[in-house]
Amino acid sequence: MSHVFYRDPRRAYPQAAYGRGVYLWDTAGKQYFDAASGALVANLGHGREDVARAIAEQTSKVALAHTSRFSSPVLERFAARVSRVVGEPGWHVYPVSGGSEATETAVKLARHIHLLRGQPGRYRVLSRRASYHGNTLGALAASGLAERKQAYAPLLSDAFVQVAPPSADCPGIGNNGSCACLDAFGEAIARLGAETIAAAIVELVGGSARSGFVAHAGYVAGLRRLCDAHGILLVFDEVMSGFGRTGRWMAFHHEGVRPDLIVTAKGLAAGYAPLGAVLVAEPLFAEVAEHPAFVHGFTYSGNAVSAAAGDAVLAAVEREGLVENAAREGARLRTGLEALAALYGWIRAVRGRGLMLGLLLEDRAGLAAAVTETAWEQGLILYLGHGEAEGGDSEHLLVAPPLVIAPVETDELLARLGNVLDRVAAAG
Repeated sequence: MSHVFYRDPRRAYPQAAYGRGVYLWDTAGKQYFDAASGALVANLGHGREDVARAIAEQTSKVALAHTSRFSSPVLERFAARVSRVVGEPGWHVYPVSGGSEATETAVKLARHIHLLRGQPGRYRVLSRRASYHGNTLGALAASGLAERKQAYAPLLSDAFVQVAPPSADCPGIGNNGSCACLDAFGEAIARLGAETIAAAIVELVGGSARSGFVAHAGYVAGLRRLCDAHGILLVFDEVMSGFGRTGRWMAFHHEGVRPDLIVTAKGLAAGYAPLGAVLVAEPLFAEVAEHPAFVHGFTYSGNAVSAAAGDAVLAAVEREGLVENAAREGARLRTGLEALAALYGWIRAVRGRGLMLGLLLEDRAGLAAAVTETAWEQGLILYLGHGEAEGGDSEHLLVAPPLVIAPVETDELLARLGNVLDRVAAAG
């Protein structure tokens, strides 16, 4: 009998034995092609000895020097590397252990900033339906994924307000500089009062709630203008999309729009250690640093071993040109996915950026689950999306292999997926 409390206690889980590159093997010897990078985490692939050495070296020096008292050379080095790759105007890194903690930190920091500005009435946070920002109570309240929220609704704060997500059918920005998608935010600001709103948080490429969705050109810039006009901090959730996944270092680099805060995790340490962060733009940090300390913190914030893992992962991404590889192999993968979509009428669209690609399927209950479960049986790991009745998509999934994927492996992924789609089609 196992004493592990698994996510689904009714399910028998194979035990992962080892991994190399895009592959995992279980203890029974079955091979899996990890076309989901775990949960869009394993950007660097599996079994990296260089990262293992960096972790071991740091552990042999110091594993924990609590950041209420100490910094560490590796934390300073890691933060400097993050700021450099994310780019101008420079960023300050508030390290945490994962994406949910990062969302919580960003929300509290936004509130803290408005208190410093003498605006105590600002406490609300705007987000979108068909979104996901994490699983702790605050992060879940910020999310617009009804499926995950329903059971916990009595525990969730009404300070978080969801508005309609952008539409795939929106014709774009009109002559007035807006569109129906942006009007949803504008109407919420007018209804709630701008003086009550601290921040707005959005994903630039849809994750589990809206696989691979990217809003139309001008939407993000319009959101930036709207927030600036009303004194609202703009937060980009790049937990899934950050650090090379989309073929740029950050998804916001595709937009040419700078946020105030960035929520990151997953690819930041690529699964080699628990690590997330909130990135604070230099001008905003300068404002905060002039005042009393931000009353916040987690035990493992700034953990030296996690910082060593993150620094080693990002160094490898730079050294091996994996951001460029994500763009190059992402384009090849997308072309192959579009060819498969042409063969199956129930694949409605291929969307996304780089190696964060979504398949939007026909609105037939259980179809995405059938594809991902059939793939699992055949040793191909895909990421099942979650449906959203209010303005999102009901059936979708993500195809997001590690950034180290080689051309021959991209071809293998497509061949394996083609076999899976054949099986699903034959099963009706």
